[in-house]
Amino acid sequence: MTPPPLPIRIAASVAGYVVTAAVVAVIYLNFPGFGHDAWIWDRVGDQVRAGISPYQGDLDQNLLFFYSPVWAVIFASVSWLPREVVLVGLMLLEILALRYCAGSWLRVGYLGLVPIIGFELSVGQINLIIAAAIAAALRGDGRLAVLATFAKLSPLPAIREFRRPLAVALLCIVATVPVLPLWVAWFDALSAASQALGPVPFPYVGRLAVAVALMLTGRTWARGLAVIVAIPNVTPNIYVLLVALMPVLPGPEEPRAAPSLSPPLPEPAIA
Repeated sequence: MTPPPLPIRIAASVAGYVVTAAVVAVIYLNFPGFGHDAWIWDRVGDQVRAGISPYQGDLDQNLLFFYSPVWAVIFASVSWLPREVVLVGLMLLEILALRYCAGSWLRVGYLGLVPIIGFELSVGQINLIIAAAIAAALRGDGRLAVLATFAKLSPLPAIREFRRPLAVALLCIVATVPVLPLWVAWFDALSAASQALGPVPFPYVGRLAVAVALMLTGRTWARGLAVIVAIPNVTPNIYVLLVALMPVLPGPEEPRAAPSLSPPLPEPAIA
């Protein structure tokens, strides 16, 4: 398929940047939720450094922390910084992650036409960073996907070779040795959350079955989609993870444009 003329593509990309900036500005000026998740990361980091479990306490459902102790330690390493600095740092990392998945700054603009991108940047989440880790794993380098797995659990199937990722996993576990009891608290928190998790938008067992079916196709893009389908807790901004599929979906403009952190593995024969 012939792509639209370059001036049209540039105009669409610029419009996407404007939409994203507008969404961020509207949320910043009108809603108290700007940087919401960054404040959770800050609270978690402070609690870990103070020797308090971030998985316990009487908190609002929207303030709970369900990532593994690996991420609790990561947040503890930066929570001494002003929260605004952490938020800006996360936003920059998310933009770079989006660029990695998109393959060009032009495509980043296209994606910006979808308002959920601006929302993701505004709340201080790490979903785009996780998307980049999934994209790298689908192309053969699963090291960052280990960290993504310690956050969302489901990115594990995206890892296509395990020698280097296993070394990263061991380093992550070693880093949590000073806070080993947090692993028990994390498992307890996940167990409690799983009992309270309703079948919205679909029952988790059904989603797991769909994820397995996708993986059995042997196609790389289906493997990435399975990771997203199998995420335990589905929230509106989780759908930004779909950008992880862009590097493995050739397009008319820039086929497989995203750079790889290492040479990609051979595609399965049935792909």
